[in-house]
Amino acid sequence: MKIYPVFKKEIKSYFMSPIAYVVILIFNVISGFIFYALCAMYSISSMRYSGSPYPYFTFSPTEIIIRPLFHNMAVTSLFVLPLLTMRLFSEERRLGTIELLFTYPLKDSDIYWGKFLACFIVFLIMVLIPSLYVFVLEKWINYDKLVILNSYIGLFLLGGSFISIGIFISSLTESQIISAIITFGLSLIFWIIGWISEIVGPKYSTFFDFISLYNHYENFPKGIFDTRDFIFYLSVCLFFSFLTLRILVSKKYRS
Repeated sequence: MKIYPVFKKEIKSYFMSPIAYVVILIFNVISGFIFYALCAMYSISSMRYSGSPYPYFTFSPTEIIIRPLFHNMAVTSLFVLPLLTMRLFSEERRLGTIELLFTYPLKDSDIYWGKFLACFIVFLIMVLIPSLYVFVLEKWINYDKLVILNSYIGLFLLGGSFISIGIFISSLTESQIISAIITFGLSLIFWIIGWISEIVGPKYSTFFDFISLYNHYENFPKGIFDTRDFIFYLSVCLFFSFLTLRILVSKKYRS
């Protein structure tokens, strides 16, 4: 697969424009604020209840800081990733360069995976920066490093799913704004769809629980690596990748 030329082009596009810097900055400002608030809450609670005779007061930094941090990072990714995916094909269609892209000696899969990989690399940079202050925290408190590793695996899989959904939507429209809005809306639906499982009855609750992105993510910050969750996220990425490639093929023949 000759994905490197497309990958190189997209990486340059991200970092030669403000979009990557703005998204990374917004994500890390939010994550940093949440991290500070969680650390402050842990410090205050531990001082307030350190002498409590009641056994139900626990002060595990993994429970109070690490797990909520990764849950909030996942939610923040839901909001900011549409800003990274909205331009990948929408801009090509608006500028009319997508027809030129099809004339290059590249397969449709090369074009798709080059764009996907470039967006995913930016996402990795974005979510790995908070690991710096998480590991600095180790100087003062002990926490479960396996939970951090497992949480990052879940976050990478979730991010890949959001990116594949965003690229699919971007391939359908010329408007970057519409692409971002629809991507956010569709991702949010898949995120919260498990919430209605309790009101649809047992016949359909299993199905809605299964397709919920949140339900498959929540095990990772708990330190639980379930291969079913891994396969689910991989299936979501491949499914929307397949749809996007079908869209590209149809547009190529029409052009």
